[in-house]
Amino acid sequence: MLEIKNIHKNFGGLKAVNDASMKVNKGSITGLIGPNGAGKTTLFNTIAGLYKPTHGQVLLESEDISGLKPHELFKKGVLRTF
Repeated sequence: MLEIKNIHKNFGGLKAVNDASMKVNKGSITGLIGPNGAGKTTLFNTIAGLYKPTHGQVLLESEDISGLKPHELFKKGVLRTF
């Protein structure tokens, strides 16, 4: 359902996310764990359209949604809550 392929997110010289990949299958419960500063929130913000990936793809049901704005993702059923 949701596939993250080789996502990189850089802020200048800082590599906040470096080559992250994962798949989330329909109906599954998936967690993302790691220490503070590991890039978890940056990855979620990239998936949710708050940041455009420096490199890589976010696929929703095989459709490339990389870099879409949050309001565009909402229409596709993707929403980030706080």
